[in-house]
Amino acid sequence: MLHSLSKTQAWLLIALVALACIWAARLVPRDTPAAVHANGYSDVQLYHDIVDKMRGGTGYYRAATSLQRAHGFPTSPFVTVRLPTLAVMAATFGWAALQAVLAVLLGLGAVLWYRETKPSATPIEAAAVALALIAGGAMVSQRDLAAVHELWAGTLLALAMALRSGKRWPLALAAAALALAIREMALPFVLLACAFAVFERRRNEAIGWAALVVLFGLGMALHAHAVHAAALPTDLASEGWHEHRGPSAVLFDLVDVSLLNRLINPVAYPLTLLALLGWSAAPLRQARFALVYFAGYALMLAVFARAQNFYWASVLLPVWFVGFAFLPRGLKALFKAAQG
Repeated sequence: MLHSLSKTQAWLLIALVALACIWAARLVPRDTPAAVHANGYSDVQLYHDIVDKMRGGTGYYRAATSLQRAHGFPTSPFVTVRLPTLAVMAATFGWAALQAVLAVLLGLGAVLWYRETKPSATPIEAAAVALALIAGGAMVSQRDLAAVHELWAGTLLALAMALRSGKRWPLALAAAALALAIREMALPFVLLACAFAVFERRRNEAIGWAALVVLFGLGMALHAHAVHAAALPTDLASEGWHEHRGPSAVLFDLVDVSLLNRLINPVAYPLTLLALLGWSAAPLRQARFALVYFAGYALMLAVFARAQNFYWASVLLPVWFVGFAFLPRGLKALFKAAQG
């Protein structure tokens, strides 16, 4: 994308990037990530306790709604109760096994992204992409975080994005379907993949993605019915998702859920932005999809996510970090265009 810029366009983009980085470097978080509920009981602890009750013979919906009720979590609307997929997997195989599976999925994603990038990049860039993907998903190594649904969704969607090309789209569909079964926030990815398949005139693939959307709708209807059957009229209702935190929320949340939180804020926030410049220099087919994908989720974080929902940003990981692998290429192309 950057190679096609005129000299004037390149200088305008340089000025825009510089101003954006200065703005990001001056940001001061207005809110602290709320890793725990108001009574000190964390979401992760809730998910573990639900699985413990399931192992004792309690059904998922009864276990989830009773524990959310007991600890002051809402059960309305029905999406405040997570889909049962991850809990059933944990009750069957155990959290340690699931954490190992999550790590394997991340490693597989790195291999797939290396193979996908290699034909259109240098060997160093392809290796950097694989390493960036692993760095972006490094949180899978932290104990207990296998219970975070968004982390699973982000890891599986990274696989799906790498598998979209050519005849491998059924594998991408399968990875996205599992992500969707774990966390409904994977739906925008599926809708975007369907739109791209239609735009690129890949009929069978478009039908596949559309069928997945229909199945998801049926699954959510069953989920809503099960939640309503287990909930009580006295249960708490969610305060809603309309905090309008603005574009800074995207940077705050991405840094909070990644290795970038090890850096000081004036470095971490501009660096997070520069990943998008790197993505602008990525191979065109990957770059177009990824940038639209990021824009949609960024809008969701900026407009809807509350401070307590900072973990939503995990859906963008680990693929956001792939932009760092292409950042040297992007900077080189931008300054070359600026020289005319």
